[in-house]
Amino acid sequence: MKTILLSCLLCFSNAFSQSYETLMNKAATNLQAKKYCDALSNFKKAFNLQTEIGLYDYVSAASAAANCNDTKTAVEWLKKGYKLGLGKSRDEISFLQTNERFKNLNQNIEFKQLLGDMENKLVQIEKLKKQETEQWNQEIVKNQITENIPFNQASPGFALYFTEAEGMKVPYIVFVPKGYKSSKPIKVIFFLHGGVNTINEFYYQNPGVKKEPIFSVGSGFNAIIVYPFAKKDFGWMNQQKAFENIFTILNDVEKKYNVDKNKIYLGGMSNGGTAAFWFASRKETPFKAFYAFAPNPVLNIGAIPFENITKDHPLYTISAKDDYVFGYNEVMKIYNQNKSKAKGWNFQTIENGSHDFIYKPEISKELLTNFFSEVLR
Repeated sequence: MKTILLSCLLCFSNAFSQSYETLMNKAATNLQAKKYCDALSNFKKAFNLQTEIGLYDYVSAASAAANCNDTKTAVEWLKKGYKLGLGKSRDEISFLQTNERFKNLNQNIEFKQLLGDMENKLVQIEKLKKQETEQWNQEIVKNQITENIPFNQASPGFALYFTEAEGMKVPYIVFVPKGYKSSKPIKVIFFLHGGVNTINEFYYQNPGVKKEPIFSVGSGFNAIIVYPFAKKDFGWMNQQKAFENIFTILNDVEKKYNVDKNKIYLGGMSNGGTAAFWFASRKETPFKAFYAFAPNPVLNIGAIPFENITKDHPLYTISAKDDYVFGYNEVMKIYNQNKSKAKGWNFQTIENGSHDFIYKPEISKELLTNFFSEVLR
C-alpha cells in the first residue's frame, strides 16, 4: 500500500522527458518563491508536452492558478485531479479546504460543488470500507480451527491465529487454497511482509491484506500461505524474538493443518526478504528452500554466515536494477563478495520494476509463476 503524505501534495513526479522535468522544476521553484504567475506559466507549458499528468501535479498547478487570479483554470485542474482520485481521504479534502494556497477559491461555486462531490463520494467509500472490514474480520475468525474442530474441516480462505511472544499476542494469517484435502499433506509457504520499520501496529484487521500477491501463489500452486505480522518494535529489523516466533507459528500450523514437512518454504519482501537470509543461514532448518524479493542482504542483529546457505536448502532472490530502496549495485556487490561461500544463493535480476515490483500486476503475475515454479520444485 503506497501512502502519499500531504506535504507531498505540492510536489511533482520526475519520471518524464527532460523538457517536461525542467519546466516542472522551474514551477516548483517559483511556487516556493510565491511567484505564482510564473509558476502557472511553467505548468501550462509543461502540461502541453505531457499527455499523462500526475494527480498531485494538477493540485500543485491549481494552487499556482488560484493565486494568479485564474480561478477557472484552477478549478479545471482540480476537476481533472478529482477524476484521477483526488479526495479519496478526509485529509485530502481538508487540505483543499484549509490550505492557504486555495483560499482564493473558497467563494467559487464550482470549487464548493467539487468539494461537495468529493465529500459525498468519500462517505460512500468509507461505508464500503467499513462493510469490507467487518466482513474480513468475521471471515478470519469464522475460518479458525479450534480444539473442538478437527483440521479436516478446514475451510478455504483466510483464518486468523495468535502466538504469545514478549508478553504480547502476535497475529498471523493462514490462507487455505480450495484444493486443500486433509487426507493429503500440503506444501506451506511462509511470507514475511515488508515495510516493518514504518508500521506501529499489527495490521491484521485491514482487509487489504488479502490483496497481497503471495496469496495468488497459494491458489496457483495449491499451497497453504502463512502470513505473520510484524511491526517496528517486533519485526524483521532488530528483534531476534520476532525471528524465533516464526518457529512457534510453524509448530502451531502443523497442529492445525496436514502439512507436508518436506515441503515448507520461507521468504518475504523487502525487510521480510532480508529476514530470509537469517533463516537460510541457520545450520539446521525445517525449511526446504528460501526466497526473497528486493532484499538487503545485511542483518541488523548480526553478520550473516553466508557459508550456511547451501544447495541443500537454497535461497532464491530477485532484485530490480532500478530498486530505489536497496540499491541494486550494493546488493550485487554483497552477492559477488559472498557467492563463493553461499553456494545455495541463486541471485536473479529484472531490468526494471523498482523496489515494489511484485505489487505491479503487469510484472508480478508471470514473474511469480515462473519464480515459484523454480523455488517449489
